Amino acid sequence: MKTRDIATELDRAFAAARVNALMGGVVMGDTIDPLHIIHKVLKAKHAAGELTDKQFTEKARELLELLGSAVVSLYIQQNAGKHND
Repeated sequence: MKTRDIATELDRAFAAARVNALMGGVVMGDTIDPLHIIHKVLKAKHAAGELTDKQFTEKARELLELLGSAVVSLYIQQNAGKHND
């Protein structure tokens, strides 16, 4: 996957997580905000030449996995709470 593609995929994943959370009534800000900050820092470091394309892509993939795990975990917690009420 190209560097530009992974960056775009991350941008879309963050947007989708926020939209789905709003639609589902899930509070997600505290969970994904730190990951979004990391994403911004990675993009800035890549733009400044501090990260190679390969380094950025590897770190972005890891971040994408973390975001996916955070979203799934949060939904599981929210749904478990609804079933226990």
